[in-house]
Amino acid sequence: MKATNAQTNYPKKPSQKPSLSYLKAEIKSAALSIWHDNWDNGENGRSTHDLVPRVSNKPVGWNREEIMFVTGHGPFPSYLLRFNLRIHDKCSCGEKGDPIHYATKCPFTLSWNFETPKVSLKLQWLKNILTNNFSRTRLRLLMRFICDENNHIVEDNN
Repeated sequence: MKATNAQTNYPKKPSQKPSLSYLKAEIKSAALSIWHDNWDNGENGRSTHDLVPRVSNKPVGWNREEIMFVTGHGPFPSYLLRFNLRIHDKCSCGEKGDPIHYATKCPFTLSWNFETPKVSLKLQWLKNILTNNFSRTRLRLLMRFICDENNHIVEDNN
């Protein structure tokens, strides 16, 4: 079994100082462990956690629009209400204005609507969208439309 740099640089004698590469590897490992523990046991980001269960220094490969959709952090009334930027969470059509609504039911985004998933299959539905290039393109176009036309599709009573 081949030893890693961190293992080979571990001090062999108690008086010997650990190498910089060993210390960096230990700190990185500890930080990743703490991050993962916080990610697994946190209260926020559960829908994203279902899609990305392991923390990593490598990006997931999603662009801005896909991240907004997955996290729900964007021009959605359901998100803006949390910051008192809206007085309700409704879309102009009267339904709750969250990402799933705009992607499946909203009459204002009909051109980009996906088939509505069953509640039990929502996670798999989202995974399928994020792994299919055609669906990802539709999702990006949907999100760009929502961002560009937000004042027309989001009722603003503030």
